[in-house]
Amino acid sequence: MSGGHDHGMGDDKANLDWGLTRRLLLRARAQWGQLALAAALLLLITLGEQAKPLLIKVLLDDHALKGDMAGALPWAGLFLLSIAWVFGLQTWQTIQTKGMGQSLMLDLRESLFAKVHAQPLRYFDKNPVGSLMTRVIYDVETLGEFFTNGVSAVFNDLFSLLIIAGLLLKLDWRLGACVLALLPLLFWSTLLFRRKAREIFRQVRANNSALNAALTENLGGIATVQLFNRQARNAEKFDRVNRESLDLQLRQVKVNAIFLPLAELLSSFSLGVILWYGGRRTFTANVSVGTVVAATMYVKNLYQPLKDLTDKFGIFQSAMASSERIFGLLDRVEEVEDPPAPRVLGPGRGQVEFRHVTFAYDEGRPVLHDVSFTVDAGSRVAVVGPTGSGKTSLVNVLLRFYPLQQGQVLLDGVPLDQAARADFRRRFALVPQDPFLFSGSLLENLRLSDASVPRERVEWACRQVQADGFIARLPGGYDAILAEGGNNLSTGQKQLLSFARALVFDPLVLILDEATASVDTATEADIQGALEALLKGRSSITIAHRLSTVIHSDKILVLKDGRIAEQGDHAQLMALNGLYRSLIELQFKD
Repeated sequence: MSGGHDHGMGDDKANLDWGLTRRLLLRARAQWGQLALAAALLLLITLGEQAKPLLIKVLLDDHALKGDMAGALPWAGLFLLSIAWVFGLQTWQTIQTKGMGQSLMLDLRESLFAKVHAQPLRYFDKNPVGSLMTRVIYDVETLGEFFTNGVSAVFNDLFSLLIIAGLLLKLDWRLGACVLALLPLLFWSTLLFRRKAREIFRQVRANNSALNAALTENLGGIATVQLFNRQARNAEKFDRVNRESLDLQLRQVKVNAIFLPLAELLSSFSLGVILWYGGRRTFTANVSVGTVVAATMYVKNLYQPLKDLTDKFGIFQSAMASSERIFGLLDRVEEVEDPPAPRVLGPGRGQVEFRHVTFAYDEGRPVLHDVSFTVDAGSRVAVVGPTGSGKTSLVNVLLRFYPLQQGQVLLDGVPLDQAARADFRRRFALVPQDPFLFSGSLLENLRLSDASVPRERVEWACRQVQADGFIARLPGGYDAILAEGGNNLSTGQKQLLSFARALVFDPLVLILDEATASVDTATEADIQGALEALLKGRSSITIAHRLSTVIHSDKILVLKDGRIAEQGDHAQLMALNGLYRSLIELQFKD
């Protein structure tokens, strides 16, 4: 039964390999012209290479061994010409195949980058950054190598095998038959090697993702690692993954170490057969010296493409493992899709309504339960509550970062799941607790590389939020280059820039998610003017732990365990003597 099972596994893998190869070739259809040209060049190169032994045979048998040196000169010239022919065509063919591989890598990376950007936040909760980097960078490089050094080289090796086998039999069918009789053994060993290598290549790729994920996580949290003296423990965890990588690489080396010497042994044995059998027959005048010399050259040429095919099989297996991962991402269906015929949102007033919204990150464990409320156009609504009450989840639902289980969220009466995400998100701006700044100029950060946003508007927004003062002191001003994450700015400065960025795009609805939680009280007081400029004339939803920032809101929602426990303005909630009053008294007890 086990034998039958293995056979089925082999069939499944063969079908999978063929399916992936077919998809890769279809993906590269824009490069089919280059591929066809490369194949034609390889055929011409092969003909040039395999003409050399025949030229040497003629030189030896018809001229050199007869002392006709004058007659040998034209043939020697043809031999040199064949070398130049092969050199020139190989240069041309290399340019073609390298260009083809690079074009495919460009297309795949752009597609993967766009696909990753289109994924909902739920996807990033479960897929480490290091794993995604492996797919976009290293797996694509593997496929580029496959098309550059794999596909075209396979054509070359197959051409060479067919041409050499034919020429060997034409030179002397007995010598050719002696050599070709050993090929089935080599093909059998190749199939055995294929079975062993495939699973190892898949495990190596998975381990590379684990290595990248571990490294990315440690570098991203380097401050925490050093602060809590976690270097030794984290090194131990990394060492386990790294040692697993070593074990897999050694297994791969062992498989290659068994097969490659076997191919070399068969090649040497065939050469010995030619020299012994052919050498004996030269004495009976049945075989010329030139024929034996040409046959020995063809034997070397015959086993070289067979060994190359084995090496290319390693590239092929690695490419198949990478293809599974790449197409697994490209085939992923987005969890939050735009409707087939999205409704077009008008200019709008900025009214937001939640109707009986129930939401869960994990199936069966809702974090919001039947939540309903309205943010009137131009009003300021605050959301407060204990940690874990569902405040940030409201934002995730509103911006459709995650799909709803029940209920609706509406903007000016239009359900957001009936509108295109790009359309409704233009009407919102989010200022998070830890604003993200990209490496590059301050100006491009504020207009998010949107060239349609004039510089004057960016400068106006910075004046409104009182950020122009510190910007003027930066080297280069608005053209100052920011470090990764804006690490050459203070927390308060980064927060002011996030306010300015929101104002640049003039949203209908502004969402402040703990926007002042990362700054001290003095800095918060300094940026209150910026906040007022930002909030003026637009609807806003403020998520806050620091209750002093929400006292003057038009409406305050108090969340507890994913439900609205209380709502009203500050005076109304204080009069209730409920949860809100308890939170206020706890925060201001001193």
